Amino acid sequence: MDTRKFSTHVLDTSLGKAAANVRITVSRLDEIHEWRPLRAAQTNEDGRCQLLEPGQFQHGIYKLTFHVGAYFAEHNTRTIYPAIDIMVDCSENLNYHIPLLLNPFGYSTYRGT
Repeated sequence: MDTRKFSTHVLDTSLGKAAANVRITVSRLDEIHEWRPLRAAQTNEDGRCQLLEPGQFQHGIYKLTFHVGAYFAEHNTRTIYPAIDIMVDCSENLNYHIPLLLNPFGYSTYRGT
């Protein structure tokens, strides 16, 4: 059984704290190169989220859509990003933790541990 983990952590750098209740849509690129939605998830109070359960996490290319427009609207903050797509190649037999550092006018991401 595959026990790899696929997770994220969203931090709002404009506030210096975790971004709770950010909705994330997880999709996988299929064999005919089309995105297939797998599930929607949401960050917890600490901004963390398990994206897929270990048995559901296959090797392949994934797209994470962070629906940050709604997050900023809840905080009465204007943003130029209604959503942020991050594509990740998860072909190796490793855990993948993809943090998102977010503010209304910029973002960055990296491969975490």
